[in-house]
Amino acid sequence: MRLHLSLTSKVLIFVSVPLLIQLGLITSLASLQSQAEQALRVSTHSGKISDAINKISNDVFEIFSVYGNEKSLEEISFDTSTAQQMMERIHADYDVLRQLTQDQPEITKAITTSEEASNRCMRVLKDIKTSFLKTGGEGRNDRKVMWHKLRDEMKGILYNELLSIGDEQKRLSQKAPEVQAEFREKAQSIMIVIGLFDLALGLALALFLTKGITTRLQRVSENTYRLASGMPLHKVMRGSDEIARLDQVFHKMASEIKEASRKERAIVENARDLICTIDTQGRFLAVNQAAEAFFGIEPQDLLGKHFIDLVVGSDTNKALDYLENLKQSDNYNATPLEIEMRSSAGATVETLWSAHWAEEENSFFCVIHDMTDRRKAEKLKQEVMAMITHDLRTPLSTINNVLDFFENGTYGTFDAKGRNYVLMAKRNADRMVALINDLLDIEKIKSGMMQLEIDTVSLNRCFSNCQAASLGLAEEMSVKLDFEPTDITVAADEQRLDRVLSNLVANAIKYSPKGGTVKVTAAQQRNSVAVRVEDQGPGIPPDMLEAVFERFQQVGGSSKSKGGSGLGLTICKAIVEMHGGKIWVESRGQGSSFIFTLPNQL
Repeated sequence: MRLHLSLTSKVLIFVSVPLLIQLGLITSLASLQSQAEQALRVSTHSGKISDAINKISNDVFEIFSVYGNEKSLEEISFDTSTAQQMMERIHADYDVLRQLTQDQPEITKAITTSEEASNRCMRVLKDIKTSFLKTGGEGRNDRKVMWHKLRDEMKGILYNELLSIGDEQKRLSQKAPEVQAEFREKAQSIMIVIGLFDLALGLALALFLTKGITTRLQRVSENTYRLASGMPLHKVMRGSDEIARLDQVFHKMASEIKEASRKERAIVENARDLICTIDTQGRFLAVNQAAEAFFGIEPQDLLGKHFIDLVVGSDTNKALDYLENLKQSDNYNATPLEIEMRSSAGATVETLWSAHWAEEENSFFCVIHDMTDRRKAEKLKQEVMAMITHDLRTPLSTINNVLDFFENGTYGTFDAKGRNYVLMAKRNADRMVALINDLLDIEKIKSGMMQLEIDTVSLNRCFSNCQAASLGLAEEMSVKLDFEPTDITVAADEQRLDRVLSNLVANAIKYSPKGGTVKVTAAQQRNSVAVRVEDQGPGIPPDMLEAVFERFQQVGGSSKSKGGSGLGLTICKAIVEMHGGKIWVESRGQGSSFIFTLPNQL
């Protein structure tokens, strides 16, 4: 069964196996060293035992060489003190030998036997000397028996077993160099054998490990090339180590990349906008399927062609400058480009370009949006507005004039009921005229046709004009007006500023309760002036604070009850922003404050 080990485990095995072998080698060498030291200790000890036995032999032979015949009895004294010293020396030698062999019972027994024989010899020798002294040297024949006994006892001192022990201990002592040499040879042999085995095993493990790693890493590397080239990948590696997991993750990543690429291609190919890549020479490198809908040309037929050939002549320089600006400046914040292009049938296509310069690919990535239908819708819208201006505004003005005659009684009078109908019609006609005027103003602002005449304007004069214009509506709604006097001047178009104030004050009056107060103030700021219009109405919900400035947005859907076109705040915001200011509303549940800022100098 094949073991699925991690790469870390394999490396640990590769490192630990030679280390374990080396540990075994060290253990073997330590054992051999211990044995060698033990042999040396035994050799030294044996040498000491052999020397002690030799010393005893030498002492005994020295004594009996001096006192071992009849002649020595005549010439040398053998008093008690001399004999005692000889015996003490021999006993000391036996004590040393016994201490050396205390853990060797067999040798200790032989030493005891030899010591006893030595004691008997000394006693026999003393008896011979005593007999010699008593007879005055006579009785030699009688002493022969004693001399024979002395010789027999001497044999007991150095009997064969003790001599054999001495020879054996001497041999063991002399054998120590041979044992040391033998241990050294064994150590060298073990080191060589285990070293060669460790080297071979290490090389084998290294070859096995590196081959397994490099082969599989090469396979992963080939997969990266295959993925980049669009070729099928190798099969997924089996196993659970790091390289196998890397390969498995790589296959998963490749699968997800292919899926993402497929989705991206599907999006690009099915996009209604023309998505293309253009090189620095202006030639198409890649085009999606929308090319056929744009220009009536198959995508493959566009490849290699210059995009400028499809641009209407008057927009050629504009298109080239647009791409050049993208290429020259990394920080060039290009707004979308509107140019006219032509299809293969010669029809004009209004397009909106959004492009990006990629330095790495040395190409432009472009998204081209067809604005032809949008341009047609805008043209239709302008035509509708022109129709409103011409076909509705003029008749409404005529109706308004007639209603004025009826209201003034120029052509007769009406009863109370009829007069109410006339007033109702007059209000509705005024409301229609205001709506038309607001719509026209919105379109003028959007198209850039509204021009401002900036001058130094007194806010106090604007407040007076607004108060005079709003007084009638305020009295009708029973609302008080409070314009705080000010000497602040602003840089503005006075006519447009009056309109902003009138719209905001009228809006505040409509939403204020009866008896409420609308307050208008101005405050000097660092580089601008803030004008605040406060009412005491029901307030604006938090989710409507931004929406109130959009077209046809009225809080609570109260257009019928409050009147108005729903464009007043939208126009206020547009005019303030044309002046370079800001406008916003603050409301905390009860009452609202509309604030706008204007520059305080030209």
